[in-house]
Amino acid sequence: MINFEKELKEALEKNGDFDVAKSETLRKEIVQMWYDENLRRAKLVFWIFFLLCLGMMGAGYIGLRSATDTRGMLLWVIFFMIGFNSTILMKLWYWVVHTRINLQKDLKQIQLQIAEQSGKNAPSEN
Repeated sequence: MINFEKELKEALEKNGDFDVAKSETLRKEIVQMWYDENLRRAKLVFWIFFLLCLGMMGAGYIGLRSATDTRGMLLWVIFFMIGFNSTILMKLWYWVVHTRINLQKDLKQIQLQIAEQSGKNAPSEN
């Protein structure tokens, strides 16, 4: 695959249509666009479920305040605690996903830098 990319790059440079700086900028923009899209999706999922968990906590609190018997109080406290623990789990989930997305972004940038360096330092095959 790397040889194919080198041949393609050389062919485009011969025609005068290939701009190395422009292609590098375009690649970085694509990586940034991918990163922004995935991070936006993760934030959306996080906020939807986080608000649902806060709603569970609010309903549990209201139910607890209006409960008259011990069994009802225990059920509402359990409902409240499920909502509370779910908020903690959603924060941990977002932290893991955010770290994974950042790691993938950094790996893609390193991969592009390695490809760029291997293209510059390639020995001539003449």
